[in-house]
Formats: sequence, C-alpha cells, structure tokens
Amino acid sequence: MKYKLLLFSLVVLVACQSKPDAEDISKLNGFWEIEKAETPYGDKSYKMNQMVDYFKIEDSTGFRKKMQPSLLGNYQSSQNREYFKIQDSKDSLVLVYENDYDTWTETLLSIEDDKFVVKNKQNFIYTYKRHEPNNLDLDEE
Repeated sequence: MKYKLLLFSLVVLVACQSKPDAEDISKLNGFWEIEKAETPYGDKSYKMNQMVDYFKIEDSTGFRKKMQPSLLGNYQSSQNREYFKIQDSKDSLVLVYENDYDTWTETLLSIEDDKFVVKNKQNFIYTYKRHEPNNLDLDEE
C-alpha cells in the first residue's frame, strides 16, 4: 500500500512539473497584466494595473513593451522594447533578454490561453493574466 501511494505521489509530482510546450509559446502574443507576484519577502496581488505588457513573438524571438491602457480602449506606449529569444532547455522554456546594458532570464513555468507564469533568477514568480481592455462607450444612451 505504501509503495502504491509513493508511486502515485511521484507520478503526480512529475506531471505537475512538466515544461510548457514550445508550440504554446505563441499564446504569449498580446496584452498581459500582472495578477500576482510571489517573492521570498512575501506575496502581492494586483487588483488593477496602470501598465500592461505587450508581447509579440515570431518563431523563437520576440519583444515585450510596456503599454498604458486608456478608458477608451487604446494604448499609449513608450518606444522601448525588451527583445528576447526563447531557449528550449531539456526541462524548461527560458526567455533570454539582452540589451546593451544587461542580460537576464525568465523561466516559463506554465502557459494557458488566459494565464502564464514566469520565474526569474531572484526566485520571484509572476503570474500574468490576459488583459481585457475597458472600452468606454461614450455614444451609449
């Protein structure tokens, strides 16, 4: 009985830690906002974000940029982009960012249509949810 329980626990543990599929990386395209941050110093939930991240990926390269949504459903953007490459390691997918000043990585822990989770080198885990713009209809009677 103990052997069966141990085997079952091992199977569940391995299944829960499988890496995201490389084919799913295109799900990152679009607008995302941080829902929760888990840090060694404590957790923080975000009810509302003034900035969202826009991801654009083609093949195994892409960029991310900060966008500020408006109540009318459009976005203001800075011209800054953080370019990255996606490396497929044996046990994870890693986003490798590089610019003239720094290089850093984020490990993609999971990805779904409306949610993804990344972890950085400082063991901060960020959970993102798909951003839904707030369209304010000024013509509505």
